[in-house]
Amino acid sequence: MLSFDQYLAIDYGSTFLKGVLFKKVLGKVVILRTESLPVVELDDSEGDPFEYNIIRFIQSFFPEENRFLLNLGIHNLFVRDLTVPLVSEKAIQEVLPFEVENLVPYPMEELEVIGKTWRANKENSEVISFNVHHSELLRALKPFAKGDLSLSCLSLDSFALSSLVTKNYPLLLADQTILQLDLGGRYSILNVLFEGKLRHTRQIYIGGEEVSSEIANLLKIELEDARVIKESLPVGFLFDTMEKSEESSFLSKFHMNSTQWKSLRKFILAKLDQLIHEVENSIFSLPETERPNLILLSGGASLYPGLTAYLEEKLGIRTGRYEFLGINDPSFVTAVATGTHFESRNRVNFLETGFAKRIHTNRFKIAAFKPHLILVSISLVLLFGVFLIGIVLDKRKISANKRVLMEKYKNGIGGELGEEEDPLAAANKKLKAERKKTEIYRLFLSQESVLDVLNEATEQFPSPEVLPFILDQFNFEEKEIQIYGRVNEFGEIGTIQSALEKSEKFTNIQIQNKRLITGVNKFKVSFKIKMDVVTPKDEP
Repeated sequence: MLSFDQYLAIDYGSTFLKGVLFKKVLGKVVILRTESLPVVELDDSEGDPFEYNIIRFIQSFFPEENRFLLNLGIHNLFVRDLTVPLVSEKAIQEVLPFEVENLVPYPMEELEVIGKTWRANKENSEVISFNVHHSELLRALKPFAKGDLSLSCLSLDSFALSSLVTKNYPLLLADQTILQLDLGGRYSILNVLFEGKLRHTRQIYIGGEEVSSEIANLLKIELEDARVIKESLPVGFLFDTMEKSEESSFLSKFHMNSTQWKSLRKFILAKLDQLIHEVENSIFSLPETERPNLILLSGGASLYPGLTAYLEEKLGIRTGRYEFLGINDPSFVTAVATGTHFESRNRVNFLETGFAKRIHTNRFKIAAFKPHLILVSISLVLLFGVFLIGIVLDKRKISANKRVLMEKYKNGIGGELGEEEDPLAAANKKLKAERKKTEIYRLFLSQESVLDVLNEATEQFPSPEVLPFILDQFNFEEKEIQIYGRVNEFGEIGTIQSALEKSEKFTNIQIQNKRLITGVNKFKVSFKIKMDVVTPKDEP
């Protein structure tokens, strides 16, 4: 059966919305389209910017889509690293709210808690918990509360990002601990994964938008123009290995003098040093044997030329990108990861929490049943098609059988029948007429006719479908009848005898000359049945 599914994964970043449209056919997921749109800031009086930007993004690029995946930002919830003195996963989930209760600034009645165990020891388990306030869930669900839009998964960006490593961990098996660094517009996400499972995540309030703002202030230009300059920084500027001609060309193109360039480069390097310092703090907080030996880089702010080599030199850790994803723009990595997370079994989906189910499942959306309705429609069409084909075939079969019966009527009884006449009805009518004649003859002759005897024997004899047999000879002389025939087994002769004994016209039924015919496989038993015809009651 054809399996079809399509959904849009939305990455709501701090400065841009990114969307990746996925299509799943026969178990394979492919990317159809990618789009991005700048986030628009609103005043408090103008409404919720989250809802506005989500709806604006969907209507601008994907108005025909109705299934969506979305992530909460890590700044929208509380992440806690826990050591739970239990090893049973079911027991851990039951006590998790009590373990978190004293670590969050809200009562547990206002929070939804999801925990993921990343390591189980002999006596305890290491768990990372994600705790979100009900108001954040309401805010995230609001854009999808109208029309037939359907939110299929509500996760968080850091866990969705980690699913890329979880899924592809067999490719990265040599690296027990992996650090993910997603450099965004206003903040960055740092993930630490141990054996393919997320063990720690945090937000670093350093992003590429600070560089854009610095360029805009330095050159007195619009922010959009500043972003273009940031994305066009020359190769080698981080290591100060630029060719003089390349530097002059860059400065001339963007109307920048040497002093401004030195100031900008100093600002960028200072921000990178701050970022490196935060990353080192996270690394040094880990046990020495569990520190990362691979950093995977993503995000729009990671586009600085030579950044992977720069970080590798400063941190002393091998640094790379997600080449195995096959996408060129690192700003779409989180959106792609959102689709990967949705297809995985190990998911964090806040729509499956009690509070979200109460507010999310009260809406009936016909679009949610669209695949089922399509399958039902196809099934009904096939059912009626097969039904109609069956009727046509049955009519053809009936017509063919009717032609055979008419031919038998012509050869056996004689005469032609019209197209509308029923051969069975005509034959029955003819038989009744002949019986009437026979009855007249019997009254005059005071004895049973051959036709009566044959008809009675035929009616009493088992049908060939029930008991296959061959009639070799039928003798009727005065009151005695002799039947010679063949059957497959000796026991079938008794069946024939029992059938004939039911007739009121035959008496003194005897089986004679039973013998086995050698050299044949079918109808290998011959027999002779002798019986007398009962004298009619009106005979003197």
